[in-house]
Amino acid sequence: MTKIDWTVTLLPDNLNLTDKILSMSINQGREKYLDPYSGGFCTFTIDNANNYASNIVYGKEIEVIGVSTGQTYNMSFWVQEVTFDDYPGNTGLSTATIRAADFVSRAGRVSTTGFGLSQTTTGVQLTNLSAGILPADLLVAAGVGSSTASAITYAGTFTNYLNFLIETERGFIYQNEDILTFTSRNAVVGLVQEVISFGPTTSSSQIAYQQFERIQNGLQFINTATISSAGLADQTATNAASVTSKGAAFYSSTTVDATTTQALGNANWIANTFSDPESLRFTCSFTDLAQETFVVGTWIYQTFDQSKRAARLYYRVPGGSLTSVLVMMEGYSINVTPSQTTFSLSFSPLTYYQFFTLNSTTLGILDTSRLGW
Repeated sequence: MTKIDWTVTLLPDNLNLTDKILSMSINQGREKYLDPYSGGFCTFTIDNANNYASNIVYGKEIEVIGVSTGQTYNMSFWVQEVTFDDYPGNTGLSTATIRAADFVSRAGRVSTTGFGLSQTTTGVQLTNLSAGILPADLLVAAGVGSSTASAITYAGTFTNYLNFLIETERGFIYQNEDILTFTSRNAVVGLVQEVISFGPTTSSSQIAYQQFERIQNGLQFINTATISSAGLADQTATNAASVTSKGAAFYSSTTVDATTTQALGNANWIANTFSDPESLRFTCSFTDLAQETFVVGTWIYQTFDQSKRAARLYYRVPGGSLTSVLVMMEGYSINVTPSQTTFSLSFSPLTYYQFFTLNSTTLGILDTSRLGW
């Protein structure tokens, strides 16, 4: 028996679609730390007898709620496309597939031909941009930010500029309900929880994955980084020891860093953080059915309600002993059927976010947490 009860509602009509849904999938976030945020979707197929889907029109909000042992996953999406699969002659099952955009995807279709932004911190600049060009029902929560963004008259989409700010700040974003939260790099410590871990076996405090991957190097191995910011000379940082031993592995990024000093600090962070050729990222998947009763609900509460996206991951290499590492959930997908729910998660090691934070037990360890800029 499934351990998550899903409800899908069309707003503002309060039209409950749940009983008509045949399958549903959700994806949000990004795969890797250096990837841009391109936006996610909720896609679901319904029984479309009597042309029921004609009520589901472009722009309407879809509220998706998943409840497990009293804990709630709650996310908003907005209808972008409806595909009608009409059975010939109306004698069989006609269906409709609805594709609904998350906050980042929807905001990617909101643009400006020229919006003035003054020089200020990344979080404040994002707040000003969202208040200036986003529709009223797209809400942004952003703190101050640790980096300063340059003054600019910006022309383009909201999501494109959001990614400029992310690459300047090197922080993290996530959506809860209809709110997008921008987390600065020095606030990532608040996203760590060790209540529920991931590992090869299940327990009252651990989710057991059915599939697990360790992914080494790839484009995440970098020892030479160039930061390009409008109006500034490009800033390049090199990890000389890594270049000598492994050869140059280049990366470039477009940011809105306000000064060459800040841009060089950004480049140095990348060139040194990603210069370990043995660094790993991880993926895993699990079903709700395979877990103990309260684990899924507690994890949903910690991850989505409390927004604590970092947790401890246990794994065992062939012939080796059990190893643990703190990881950040970069993105996820959910596949829902009447019989079970499957989660697939993408993780980065938390060291990618380990800007030294005084008095933190996880982000304040010398020789582990690097000093930021």
